[in-house]
Amino acid sequence: MHITIEYCQEWNYDPIAASLAAELTKKFGATCELIASGGGVFEVVVDGELIYSKKDSGRHADTGEVARLIEKL
Repeated sequence: MHITIEYCQEWNYDPIAASLAAELTKKFGATCELIASGGGVFEVVVDGELIYSKKDSGRHADTGEVARLIEKL
């Protein structure tokens, strides 16, 4: 499983992205790639499929929410 987490450096989403990557690596043994971006973006892509977008939801994911979305794949 390959996961990319694109996050906004301008808004200091670095700690959120790093924490999520650690959680997903521990839970799924996944390879997580962090991609610095801008514009308030925070998107999680699993094996090429967008599963979470802050832009679409209007908020950051709740604790464990991204992991639950991955489990549904």
